[in-house]
Amino acid sequence: MDVPGESHCDSALHSSPSPMSSLERDADSFQFRVVIPNTGKLPPNPLLVAAPLQRRTLERALAPPSVTATTDTEVSHVPSSEKALRNRLLVFDQRSFLTGSAVADLQAAYIINTVRHNELRKQAVEAYLTQQRIQPLFRLDNVSNAILLESSLHTQWDLYGTFCFVPAENDLLAMLESLKNSNEMWKQDAQDAVRPLDVSKEPFCSPKWDVIVLHPYAMLPEGMPLAITQDRPFFDERSGSIPPFSHLNWTWWITAGDTLRSVPEGTFFEPFAARNLRSDFRAPPIASLAMVMNAHSKLQTFLRDFAEVASTRVIHVAQLISELVTEIFFVPGAYDDVGPKMYSLLLAQKAQSHRSMISGDHLQPMQPVASGADFSWVSRSTSREKEDPDAAVPPSDDEEVNEAPETPESDGLTDSEFRIVSAQANNPHLDAKRRADAAMMMLFGTPRFVDPYVHRAPKV
Repeated sequence: MDVPGESHCDSALHSSPSPMSSLERDADSFQFRVVIPNTGKLPPNPLLVAAPLQRRTLERALAPPSVTATTDTEVSHVPSSEKALRNRLLVFDQRSFLTGSAVADLQAAYIINTVRHNELRKQAVEAYLTQQRIQPLFRLDNVSNAILLESSLHTQWDLYGTFCFVPAENDLLAMLESLKNSNEMWKQDAQDAVRPLDVSKEPFCSPKWDVIVLHPYAMLPEGMPLAITQDRPFFDERSGSIPPFSHLNWTWWITAGDTLRSVPEGTFFEPFAARNLRSDFRAPPIASLAMVMNAHSKLQTFLRDFAEVASTRVIHVAQLISELVTEIFFVPGAYDDVGPKMYSLLLAQKAQSHRSMISGDHLQPMQPVASGADFSWVSRSTSREKEDPDAAVPPSDDEEVNEAPETPESDGLTDSEFRIVSAQANNPHLDAKRRADAAMMMLFGTPRFVDPYVHRAPKV
């Protein structure tokens, strides 16, 4: 648009230009020109619901206000799989799993997160968790393996492990009893490839969740409160309407030992039910057993590093969770394992261009190579299998080793180490506790949570 000459509009144009435009003077014509700069991709117009939009565009258009410019611009560094998952969660869950807020920085927080970026291990883990019936068809990038959390709480939960979600104790005990009964049935029909466990029914499908605070000062330092609402209105994007903004009832909570306490009332945090629209869309619910594994990794790390300050409640819950995890990773004695064989085949395909670390096409269950829950039995040196597929031993001192040392992946395990723990996780003849430890190593790797206490950080 051209504005000839100076006029009374000049001051207005200079004082309040559009945030998407700028006012420049054309030196040749002595006129002002409104310049609209190039911009990144913007969110779709929510009012275009009647247009023949693609489903993904419709989901983005009708997503709550937590959809931000950062996630929509072309400069975002978030992987496309995470963007797609977040988009689905914004439709199905819409709010933070813990606080119920719909703030702009909601993120997709993966429950089992470690091996997602290694395609071979990802497929092996998905096959293993499907075999254990964590879900009828478990996928790491599915909404069953994720929740929405604010970015700060996501960091606290995933990086520092300052808190965890566990089933309410009555639900936890019911899960334990159900798994024990299921495992007895599986023993009687061990050749059945499908574990007789239906996680779509109670107590697995919709347990109540409790919050265990492991590092209270790190999570909410200096009495800083956390706002939580149980008033959580949702809207169905298929209706084609956007709900009006409303004022919700918020309660302020501070840490009180291993739990949360409301202020000023002083009541303790009660277990809550996960509220969402997943069933309305026939989307899978949160994988409750995956959340149990997540809690187990945090609780065991805490007890290993901070046992001297662990409360009676934390120790009690950790023991119940440990028993539950042991039952989750049960394998009947005559069961023919699937996971290690699949991973060996995937590795063999990957190694076509160089010398494979796998002997033969299939990997059979291996015997333990040492003992100890700290996984010291997983050798860091390069190992080779003998002609006997049931044994895996390191090369002798006088045996020439031509293979280059393996490099650990982001989960801290080399291919050989991952192959060992996956075999151990499927070994029906292994001690149940050690098999569960191997399965946890397979899923979560070796990295430790970052120390959440600022005063322990190295000085600059």
